[in-house]
Amino acid sequence: MSGVVCAKYIGVTISSNLNWSYHINTITNKAKNSLTFIRRNVKTQNKQLKEAAYRTYVCPQVEYCLTIWHLWQKHLTHRIEMVPRSAARYVQNHYTSSVTNMLRELKCSTLVQHRNQASPTMLHKIHNKQVNVDHSHLTTTQNNKFLIPHSKTNHHMNSFFPRALRLWNELQTEIKDAPTVPA
Repeated sequence: MSGVVCAKYIGVTISSNLNWSYHINTITNKAKNSLTFIRRNVKTQNKQLKEAAYRTYVCPQVEYCLTIWHLWQKHLTHRIEMVPRSAARYVQNHYTSSVTNMLRELKCSTLVQHRNQASPTMLHKIHNKQVNVDHSHLTTTQNNKFLIPHSKTNHHMNSFFPRALRLWNELQTEIKDAPTVPA
């Protein structure tokens, strides 16, 4: 009996075993190809222009639906984080300096940091019915905190709701109670 190994839904490739390897390989390859295209065609020393090209053509590819997929496997995290690191070298015109310092100068957060900011924002929108996602299975407690569902697997524990609920519960009460997402 053969089944579908993976399917693409609104730009996210979901595998039958809920592993993000195929999706990460796909978006990483697309992002690397875009970065190669920029390197080949934007031949300037102007850092602002190169940074704008990177943020316009590469970042959306690795950040799209970032709240959905979560890389708890270190090898996948490393693979995707290599894209902004490679871009930082190109933008800053350095190939031997500390990439961490270059990323800091460019004010680039890691994808993990970006996701940790975006996940509670998405949960806030879901909770306030600004996004139509069923969340009737979630239970709130005092101080607008959520009970975190029990997870038997790493896949579930690192899926959107359990991960976002943990981040949400760490937020200040004023942020959780705000009617709109704070800027």
